[in-house]
Amino acid sequence: MYYKSLFDTIFNDLEFTNGKVQTDSVQSKGDVYFAKVIMPGISKKDVSIKSTDEYLSVFVKDEDGKSSLLRKVTLGGLVDVNSISSKLTNGILEITMPKKEVKDSVDIKIS
Repeated sequence: MYYKSLFDTIFNDLEFTNGKVQTDSVQSKGDVYFAKVIMPGISKKDVSIKSTDEYLSVFVKDEDGKSSLLRKVTLGGLVDVNSISSKLTNGILEITMPKKEVKDSVDIKIS
């Protein structure tokens, strides 16, 4: 299924220029997608996450305090962006993305 493969590969090539950021795992568990990113030495105040229906973007501040886009991931409207949560503990960023209910297809009459 396309949706499964999309999220199986989320964050797979996540890299930060100083080599401190790695992807540990991304999983689909029940009604959520769960991403774990290893970020040793990076504090919570230096990370920001922004989301729209289509994209999740992770930003990290560099030594000069400038925010850089670390990763932009296509969500394809499959995630309830108002319910995304995250936490950074001991160098591990965990992002929980609740799945959006996928509506059944609708037949459209051709006139």
